[in-house]
Amino acid sequence: MGTLVCTIELDKVKGITVTVDNADGKILQTVTMDGTSITMKVAGQSDTSTVVQKADSVVVTVKDFKVDAQTITLLSKGTSEWTSQDTLKVESTKDMTLTTQAKLTQSATQDASLSSSQKVNVEATAALSLKGLSASMQATGGEAKVEGVTLKLAGQTDAALNGLNVKVAGQAALDLEAQGMANLKASGITSVSGAMVKLG
Repeated sequence: MGTLVCTIELDKVKGITVTVDNADGKILQTVTMDGTSITMKVAGQSDTSTVVQKADSVVVTVKDFKVDAQTITLLSKGTSEWTSQDTLKVESTKDMTLTTQAKLTQSATQDASLSSSQKVNVEATAALSLKGLSASMQATGGEAKVEGVTLKLAGQTDAALNGLNVKVAGQAALDLEAQGMANLKASGITSVSGAMVKLG
């Protein structure tokens, strides 16, 4: 690196300006204190970064911003907003917690995915609603269980229940009813039994 040109300008109106000119590296560093704000600027051949500090704000404008610290704490007494015009990635090598004392809204204009290599638990102390244009639930290695105080399964057009062995049981009463035709058919033996059986 060649010789640097360093200047300090004192002005009762403009304040203090400190410049360091690196002609060989084509980099100009400037610190300006004008009585209202402190501006630090580093201008290179293609990029410029600035830090502007006022009594109520600090604005950092830079192409690449990095913070390397042991711990980081961010506290906002008002609204906080984080916007990325490109990919936004949040990652932790240990446990991660996302908590709010009010409503939580998550949305995506394209596909959304929630996955875990271990258990996934979705719980609500009030109503829980799952809705989609089409819905599929599958247990690939164990039991699929739906349980409630009352259970209702309904199809707007058709409803089908299939299995290698199908059992329908009621602890008190069991009603099978059709508004139109009802068919009971088996390729093997059909058995109807009870303390009293009424047909017709």
